Amino acid sequence: MVRKGIVLTIFIVSIFSFQVQAEPLQIEIFYIDKGKVIKELPSNEVIEQEVATILAGITDLYRGFEPIPPKGHMIKIPLEKPVKVKNEWLDDLINEVILIFPEYENPHLMVFGDDNSHYFFQFNASVDEILSRLDVKFKGQRKE
Repeated sequence: MVRKGIVLTIFIVSIFSFQVQAEPLQIEIFYIDKGKVIKELPSNEVIEQEVATILAGITDLYRGFEPIPPKGHMIKIPLEKPVKVKNEWLDDLINEVILIFPEYENPHLMVFGDDNSHYFFQFNASVDEILSRLDVKFKGQRKE
């Protein structure tokens, strides 16, 4: 009887584990002006590859006065496979990126280090593929 219980428990746990792993991570598009998430979409490998390209294209710390602007959008992209970032400002595995789209300037990004410190960076990579895949256009966004 105990053996049946153990087998049943293992079976249930493995089914639950499979269901949890089978669900893709959710990308959230946040409208800063309204203070709310306006769209959620499942992540995919192409978007994660684009994020890896953006992380490889970090050029400097973001040095603007307001890293999170009063108007614009943010896109939170969780990564299934963490990306190693090693540059003069950060040496860490990144498992989530927040792209910040101020209303009238080029985007920048925010990442969190292992110690939950946040970092804001400028980058030299296109966000067009991500925006296209997410089917979003932001009014007033400057071209790169």
